[in-house]
Amino acid sequence: MSFSRVTGQQRAKAQIGAWFASGRVPHTVLISGQEGVGKRRLALELAKAISCRQRPGDGCDTCPSCIKADTLSHPNIHVLLPLPTGTSRSTTDAEQFSALREAALEYMAGGTVARSGSNLPKDHLMLLQREMSFAPTEAPKRVAIIFEADCMQRAGANSLLKILEEPPRHAVFLLVSAAADRLLPTVLSRCQRLPLRALAASEVREQLVAAGVATERADLAARLSQGNRIRPATVGGDDFAARRDLVERFMDSALHGREEDYWALLEDLGGRPDKQQMEGFFELFSAYLRDLFLLDLQGPSRVANVDRVDRLADWSNRVDSRRLDGVARSLDAAFDSQRYNVNPQLLLAELWQQLRRSGAVNN
Repeated sequence: MSFSRVTGQQRAKAQIGAWFASGRVPHTVLISGQEGVGKRRLALELAKAISCRQRPGDGCDTCPSCIKADTLSHPNIHVLLPLPTGTSRSTTDAEQFSALREAALEYMAGGTVARSGSNLPKDHLMLLQREMSFAPTEAPKRVAIIFEADCMQRAGANSLLKILEEPPRHAVFLLVSAAADRLLPTVLSRCQRLPLRALAASEVREQLVAAGVATERADLAARLSQGNRIRPATVGGDDFAARRDLVERFMDSALHGREEDYWALLEDLGGRPDKQQMEGFFELFSAYLRDLFLLDLQGPSRVANVDRVDRLADWSNRVDSRRLDGVARSLDAAFDSQRYNVNPQLLLAELWQQLRRSGAVNN
């Protein structure tokens, strides 16, 4: 088997090959690993391999089943992913699946889902269970892919648990998560684990260049993917440069004590930015903060933002490195507070003030 669209992950591919060779694909598989390692693509390729009639266990990429799977229009492959809290729901099953398909296509193309303030609605999980109870029509099995599975709330997870405990013979559930420890232990106990390892920088670069990302941007994404929370695909996206500019202005204004720049930046963020926008901001801020630690401890050769070494050096000269731990704690608190719908302006203000207080001198 090849799974050629999945970069690396030879051990996981070998495990999948063994399942098909033995004719015993587990009813429930948990695909786990950090952001950007290929979980989404592997889940879809596994669903294709289960459904393909031309090359079962691999997927031919050319038969009607594989083509429908790639466009998420296969009648026996169902996809769920989190929706922001409060999102309006369609009234019919067909409308709900159509909306989920559109969101999932964007997600598969590299889009993100806010980790906070989003959930897998219980009614969508129950809708999925109903669909999975029917016999398949165009494939040997029905396959459910649940992206960001750790976003299930307890009520939804308990409703899913009922079908995981006694799954229909024709059903396979693929749970995908970058935070598997957040899943209920009872759900974890029903899963066959399929962990994915972190990709090497060279693998990330190769993957992005093959997808058409410019070499310089692919190099940056490869460096940022090592030890940070940032998905490489977001670095290759069109809005990365704008987000990077905002983060750099934020840090500049704090470390130079320019409050007027901070207020101007808030206006550019749009007053009350959404959770997904804030998560991207905090993730990139975290990468810059890590670079400041590395610059102080190991020198410029280890930083990810190598094209910003001069700016990092200026910031480093303006901070007391012993106080950066306080900035890191404030950043962690900002990530956590988003789950409780704390006003993002309050989170930014606290982070800005903490960074301002880290200054080595009263600049």
